[in-house]
Amino acid sequence: MKITQLEYFIEVVNCNSFTKAANALHISQPSLTATIKKMENDLGYLLLKRTTKDISITEKGIQFYNHAVEIVQQYHQTVEKMYDLKLSQTPKIKMAILESTAHWVSLLIRQHNQQNPEQHYQILEILDPHQLAQKLIAFDIHIGLSNDVIKHEDIVSIPLYKDDYVLLTPNDMYQNQKTISIKHLPLIVPNQQYQVRKHIDDYFTHLNMRANIVMEVERFEAAANFVRQGMGYAVIPRAYYQSFNTNSLNAIQIRPNMQRTIYINLSRKRQYTQEVLDLVNLCQYYWNRL
Repeated sequence: MKITQLEYFIEVVNCNSFTKAANALHISQPSLTATIKKMENDLGYLLLKRTTKDISITEKGIQFYNHAVEIVQQYHQTVEKMYDLKLSQTPKIKMAILESTAHWVSLLIRQHNQQNPEQHYQILEILDPHQLAQKLIAFDIHIGLSNDVIKHEDIVSIPLYKDDYVLLTPNDMYQNQKTISIKHLPLIVPNQQYQVRKHIDDYFTHLNMRANIVMEVERFEAAANFVRQGMGYAVIPRAYYQSFNTNSLNAIQIRPNMQRTIYINLSRKRQYTQEVLDLVNLCQYYWNRL
C-alpha cells in the first residue's frame, strides 16, 4: 500500500465526500473511488459505507484512519529531515547535559564552534540515566553527560571529573566554618526521580540516619532561591555554585565528604563524525588540565 493511497483515503474521510475529495486532490472521482475500492479489497474489509446520498466510515475504517494519519505525518516528517540532510553538510550535534554542567559546556561549545563555524547544535537536559541510555541507543542524541556510570553493553561511559557536593547557605550563616555536618539541618533537595536525590538518600543511608527534608524542588536554581528566603539549606554540586548566580550565598564543604563523578556517554554502535569526536576530546582535555 502506498502513501498516496493513504492520503486519498484521509481526504475522503475529511471531506466526507468522494466528489469534494477528488476536487481537492485534483483527480477524477472514478479514479478516487477505484483507489479506495482496491484498498478495501487488499485489506479484506470495508472502510466506508456508501449510499446514494452520503458516505459513513466503519469501525475498522476509523482505526485504519487513525493509523493512516500517523503514518502520513511520520512520512512527511521523515522526508523533510532527509532534505535537511541534503541542505546541511554538517548535521547538528545533539548533546544531553545536566543543569550543573551548563556553564562549562557552553564554554566548550563556543570553542568547538570557533573551530567548526558551520556546525549547529541541539542541547537538551536529561537527568535520568536510564532515559539518557535509551536516547543514545536509539541514536536520538550523539553524546550525553550523567552523574553516574551507565552500565549498558551498548554505552561507553567515560569519567570526566569528580564533583563535591556542598551545603548552600545564606552569607551570614556559618561564616567561619570550613566544613559542616548536614545530619540534622533542614534540607532543600531535588525530587525523588533525580539522580542527585539518590546520592543524598544513599549518603544518609550510609550514615544510618534520616535526612531532615523540608522541601523538594525540580532545579538547583529553585533551591538557591528558597535558601535566600531562609527556607532551609540546599545540597548542590560545587560546580553549580562556582558557575551560576549564587551571590549572597555561601558554600560549605559537607562533613563527611559527599561526592559524585560526571561521565560523558557515547553509543558503541554509532559511527561518529570527526566533529562529534572533537567535542568529546575537548570535554576530556578541559577537565584533564584542571
